[in-house]
Amino acid sequence: MLPRRHLPRLAATVVSVALLATLAPAGPAAASALPEVPSRPVDLAHVREWPQQNALPVWPDNPADASIPIGVLPYDEIAPKLNALQRASDRVSARVAGKSAGGYDLYAVTVTAPETRTEARRQEAWKRLIEDEPVRARQDRDLLAHYKTPLFVNANIHGNEWEGTDAALRVIEDLATSTSPEVAELLERNRLVFNVTANPDGRVAGTRANGNGYDLNRDLTIVAQPETALIRDLIVDTKPIITLDLHGYVSPTLLHPSTPPHNVNNEYDLFIKHALPNALAIEQDLRGLGYAETQRARIPFRDDAPGVWDDFPPIYVPSFALLQSSIPYTIEAPLNPRGGNLTPAERVRRSGINTDVHEVAIRTSLRYIQEHRTEVLHDQAEVYRRGWAGEPLRDVPDGFVPGWGPEDDYRTTFPRAYVIPTGAGQRSGPAAARLVDLLIDSGGRVWRAKQAFTADGKRYPAGSYVIDLHQPKRGLVNSLLEPGADITDRVNDLYAGPAAWSQGLTWGATVDTLWDTLPDVKLERTWDGQAEGDLPAGRADLRLDLRDAADLRTVNKLLDAGVAVYRLADGSVVVPGTPANRKLARAEVRAQGVTFTDAPDGWRGTPLDRVVVGYLGTVEERDTLAELGFPTRAVTAATLAGTLTDDVDVLLVAGNLNLANLTVENRAALDRFLARGGGVVGLGTPGASFGNASGLLSVTATAAPGLASGVANIVNQGGPVTGSAIPHAFVSQPVWFTNLGAGVEVEQTYAADPLLAGWWATGGVNGQLAAAGQASIVRTVSPAGNGVVLFGTDPTFRLHPKGLQPQLGRAVLWAARR
Repeated sequence: MLPRRHLPRLAATVVSVALLATLAPAGPAAASALPEVPSRPVDLAHVREWPQQNALPVWPDNPADASIPIGVLPYDEIAPKLNALQRASDRVSARVAGKSAGGYDLYAVTVTAPETRTEARRQEAWKRLIEDEPVRARQDRDLLAHYKTPLFVNANIHGNEWEGTDAALRVIEDLATSTSPEVAELLERNRLVFNVTANPDGRVAGTRANGNGYDLNRDLTIVAQPETALIRDLIVDTKPIITLDLHGYVSPTLLHPSTPPHNVNNEYDLFIKHALPNALAIEQDLRGLGYAETQRARIPFRDDAPGVWDDFPPIYVPSFALLQSSIPYTIEAPLNPRGGNLTPAERVRRSGINTDVHEVAIRTSLRYIQEHRTEVLHDQAEVYRRGWAGEPLRDVPDGFVPGWGPEDDYRTTFPRAYVIPTGAGQRSGPAAARLVDLLIDSGGRVWRAKQAFTADGKRYPAGSYVIDLHQPKRGLVNSLLEPGADITDRVNDLYAGPAAWSQGLTWGATVDTLWDTLPDVKLERTWDGQAEGDLPAGRADLRLDLRDAADLRTVNKLLDAGVAVYRLADGSVVVPGTPANRKLARAEVRAQGVTFTDAPDGWRGTPLDRVVVGYLGTVEERDTLAELGFPTRAVTAATLAGTLTDDVDVLLVAGNLNLANLTVENRAALDRFLARGGGVVGLGTPGASFGNASGLLSVTATAAPGLASGVANIVNQGGPVTGSAIPHAFVSQPVWFTNLGAGVEVEQTYAADPLLAGWWATGGVNGQLAAAGQASIVRTVSPAGNGVVLFGTDPTFRLHPKGLQPQLGRAVLWAARR
């Protein structure tokens, strides 16, 4: 690993023309013709004039709003303020763009000069042209002269980091009411879009997370929460030149660009050439505020060692925006106003400075766009052009910007295309449809084959999805689909995991990589994934292999309807093929896209009942179980007597439960549960510790370092839990099991080379070599008859590893053992 070289605090610096020339593609690739853009007919009929004003509903006064003691605007005053600004100005358009997890309104605000409907349509057409036909867009003099360059501000994504909202509202008000000719001209040339409070649940409650309990700035590309769905949509639709994600609190003020590792799919030269100069300009303008606390900034790229504050995983707002061809920033305001020992006046003083910091970041970034308008437009289009042309990522030379060195060189090799098969070659239709929807909703492009075709010796049916990597946002698409990179030997630190993600490998669908060829078949652009499912004709009994959460939901819905369902030894289920059952199954095929097949002759199975799961863990366990269709009960060490009731069939242990510290009443409730044969599913070392302490089994659980995470190579042994399982696993601090006691069976092991992509030290007692070949999933039946399953992988991590969720569901059904 190369250390970050010490850099002087330089004034804003532009990249030299000579260095830019070294990045030009060589040979024929530079002159290659772009492919024809396959898209649905451009429909601009929905585009309206600006302003587009709406009367926002006003929320009741809430004296308990956590914003009030900080001295910032409480949530219930945001809508009245925006309503007043809309009445006062034709430059402001506000709308309720969605609902938070807790039911609050999410406000999207656009500030720009008024436009007729014709002008608005022209702006929309230009915005599309930049992505669809970037070479033509860069030659369009009218576009270059009159296109309104977009800026996107995402405020308050962490609820108890309030001041970004107040800075956004201050800027909105100033631009709305200013009589300055310079402001009028600025709004003729720009469109500013604000997500005023990305996390109103947390703003009101004073919590980092939203009402569902999730850190929203870890949810981009997973998009499990309604708030992040809006953030994604605003970035994709706006195509901002610069994206600002406003946070707190790091002293001195922290702002991008970041340290390596960098996401390997980015056109990083086109980002860093602008990101660093603008960061330096923000630092300079912060000095101008005159506060002692704002006389310097922390710019990780300049000031920190690799891994301290990286932009590697695309789960953060700025990392996602960078893959959309935006120049993104996290801005961490410097002064924490939350301390319990602070006086009210000091809280207000701190929040005021923080608001000023965020306002400077917005205004300086807007100025940067104006001063470098031609270049930033050219470079946004250049990202798209390179994608369409299929050019390799650039080798960025040392010194490209001050401080750029070998430690910053993170690149991938793009394949020519991916294929997501349909039909018999697809492991799971619902998983494939979900993955396609993610790609499209995130700004990628997907096509379907009009006829059957052969590629790399494999036959694909008509309707298979083809992802041509010659497309404008290929970096985003490839970041989701490729396995990822093993960065273990490059850095010894990361800001946070995961160090690899790969929805292509961990979401449960079959995804094939075509390195050299695009299928020779007519393609049609598609706009959503479809899982048609299947139900065989006749009267035979029906088998359902549990390969996706949709399959588990189907089982639980059939059980709810009173259908007899039987679990086979391989973990699949059978439903007797009565006319009534077939009618219900057909409804699930339509609703869930699941595929039934004829049951094997002479099948024998264990009858299933509805399974209620008590879970000791986090919202991730709660929501994964809900995704699988299981009714749940939240359990803690202090509430066992009241929650581990007679209707609970399985206990999911994902948090530490110290039996020695239980009260007599709670220990008695646990003993009653185990005595009646209650099943146990354990995750990680907490699950193993509980199994050992309660005498259910005997194993030794070893955990990798906390930083270890990514995509693991595993070997499925088959059985009720891992039958038909995907050939990879997602891990976050992976765990393995050794010294297996009597009766403990192995269902899955880590491969001889456990890490496919991510970070995991090789040697030592916690390293990959120690885990190689060891058990990652085990099961047993205790002497008292309890079904027990332990996971060393992570099937619930932030609701991400969709392909591992059915393994958890199978484990629950097997552990119930009724």
